[in-house]
Amino acid sequence: MTTQQEQGATDRTTGPRPEELGRRPFVLDVDGTLILADSERWNEPQPLPGAIALLATLRARAHPFLLLTNGTARPPEEYAERLRSVGLDVQSGELLTPAVVAAELLASEYPGEPVFVLGDEGTRRPLAARGVPLLARDDAEHARVVLVGWAPALTYEDLAAAARAIWRGAEFWTAVTARALAARGGRAPAMGGALMAAVAHVTNTQPRLIGKPATEALAVAARRLGVAPQELVMIGDDLEIDVSMARRVGCTAVLVRTGTDRDAPTGAADFIFNGLADLLAALDQR
Repeated sequence: MTTQQEQGATDRTTGPRPEELGRRPFVLDVDGTLILADSERWNEPQPLPGAIALLATLRARAHPFLLLTNGTARPPEEYAERLRSVGLDVQSGELLTPAVVAAELLASEYPGEPVFVLGDEGTRRPLAARGVPLLARDDAEHARVVLVGWAPALTYEDLAAAARAIWRGAEFWTAVTARALAARGGRAPAMGGALMAAVAHVTNTQPRLIGKPATEALAVAARRLGVAPQELVMIGDDLEIDVSMARRVGCTAVLVRTGTDRDAPTGAADFIFNGLADLLAALDQR
């Protein structure tokens, strides 16, 4: 098994040394980092090697952590239940989705303003839980914000309602811009990204990204963990999403070669591991 030291890491004059990783709160990506599943719905998720042991160790050591996924196919509590069903020790409040991030931003930036959601319960429920007024399709033109999430049953009427709202001045937000995600067999299409592209094309408007790699996503995670974003350790499998986000907020970026960027070169992140088992071994050596 290859260790992090053998893989190499970027030479940094700031940030933690390898033995200090275990002293900072972790934010973990899910698809390609903790599991491989069929799609954003996480049907029959398969834990990646070391994932169950890592979370169990973090729990036993009372080490603070959160999971941050770009999925909005399910509400956070259902995602967490899926992970628990395959042995991953995750509670509902420990998993953040772009809908959770959007709910916090809407509550602080546009309190009480109505939103039209182009998405299913995975997008709608976290907003409703924060008291965000949600508009029906027939009232979409009164929206302050149009938020696009996971909506496989999208109809022409839904798209038209979102477009009319944006044409009338509503802000256009999206949970994700990614085209695909790491899944069993390689990759799976990112439905939210596809719908975002459709709305952007029709309206000729670029959306505000709410999910990863938006820095707001890590900011919300940091507030939940009670630290500054720069104190986090972001662990993920994607250079363009997980590592780039960590770079922009100035926190430590850890890449695992189990998902999107399996051939990432040495130096692409602060620390690179072949998988979570190697990360856990490094934590045990401190």
